[in-house]
Amino acid sequence: MTQKALLGRTWLRLLGSLRRRPGELETASDRSHERYRRAALSGSTMLLGRVLSAVSSLLTVRLTFHYLGAERYGMWMTISSVVLMLGSADLGLSNGLVNLIADAAGRGDEVAEKTASASALFILSGISALMLVAMCVAYPFLNTARLFNLHSPLAIKESGPALLVFFFCFVLNLPLGAVRGVQTGLQKGFVNNLWWILGTILSLAALLIAIQQHAGLPALILCLTGPPVVSSMLNGLELFVWSHPELMPRARHFSRVAASRLLRTGLMYFLLQLSLTIGMQTDNVVIAQILGPKAVADYAVPARLFNVLVAVAGMFYMTMIPAYTEALAKSDGPWIRKTFFRVAGAGIAANLVLATIAVLVGNRLIALWVGPQIQPSKGLLVALGLICVVTSYVNSASTLLNGLGRFRAQVIFGLLMAVVNLALSIVLVRRFGVTGAALGTVIAMALVQVVPMIVLTRRSLRELTEVTSGVGPYQDN
Repeated sequence: MTQKALLGRTWLRLLGSLRRRPGELETASDRSHERYRRAALSGSTMLLGRVLSAVSSLLTVRLTFHYLGAERYGMWMTISSVVLMLGSADLGLSNGLVNLIADAAGRGDEVAEKTASASALFILSGISALMLVAMCVAYPFLNTARLFNLHSPLAIKESGPALLVFFFCFVLNLPLGAVRGVQTGLQKGFVNNLWWILGTILSLAALLIAIQQHAGLPALILCLTGPPVVSSMLNGLELFVWSHPELMPRARHFSRVAASRLLRTGLMYFLLQLSLTIGMQTDNVVIAQILGPKAVADYAVPARLFNVLVAVAGMFYMTMIPAYTEALAKSDGPWIRKTFFRVAGAGIAANLVLATIAVLVGNRLIALWVGPQIQPSKGLLVALGLICVVTSYVNSASTLLNGLGRFRAQVIFGLLMAVVNLALSIVLVRRFGVTGAALGTVIAMALVQVVPMIVLTRRSLRELTEVTSGVGPYQDN
């Protein structure tokens, strides 16, 4: 077969995966096709969203770095890291909801779908309200200038309002995680992705207008974080009013049983998110405290370049979680095993190639991106490239285990990795500067996560032959 014919056949198969077959999904072949079709739709729209988000991120850095200056930009990145640490404040409920919805859909249980949706939204709304009250009480006592190690009068003046804007947008968006959870659990994440794309476009447009009007840092943050909140609200209206009105959250649908399952599964996701946050998001904070906020930019800019590569593979992994869960509910172990090896192999290979290219031409890209102010060392680029490859494997294995409901060992090794990474980063940043933060991350992941993940995935795949109908994804073996 010629290369041209092979490419043509591959393209036809891809197009075929996007066409929905009519009728009921009665056979294993039909169900497999539908899982791939929905994963392809979700992956393709997420890819488009990631590309737009990456372009927006590149333009945002280029525009704001010069506009704000090194210290204010470093403060912005530090505030972003602090607020991202609160990302697990939903106790993992939105991710846990994906498992419940996917399992209920696999079993054809519409009542379970309703109770899971309503319970998640009401619990998340309560958490959001509590966080809002806590910030209102604590804010008068916060010394943001000291917290972010600021020196210039303008940065000190803007630090408090900037933190508030970031926090309030985060709190408003927290309950909307239920919308994403329902759509992803139904394997319709592509709908959520389209609304996310709209929010990204509106954010960039608002940012350009704010810079043209010479707005301050709080206004810039509002322009970037406000539009995604609005688009998420519109997404919720579309889901619960037009697409799936039967899932509209109502008080009578709240269930203690569903809430208990959500909290139990969500707690596992929460701990995993917490370990990831400590492991991956504290680098900017460590650098700011040891080297000062200006040094944060020296690390954050090249790190963001490599984070784009991680995100490209990660988006395809994420689309497989509800597919694995639904397949488990239907006892389709062979499909899970086959799909895992395909997805993991493709993701790791892609990240290895892209990371190598980024290491070789990273300085040139960054110079074109933000100018000559940021010149990362080759050691930093290599360390960030290694993080990409290692993270790709960890994410692929974690996606499988999350879809199968295997959390406990992940949590133990994830938290251990976070602690080891934080300790190593503090020591290595003092010794090697910003490169030490990346070295701490890759060493901790390699030592504490990679080998245990290999053992866990092999055992889980082997045990799939023992799965029988009716065993849900909430019993962690």
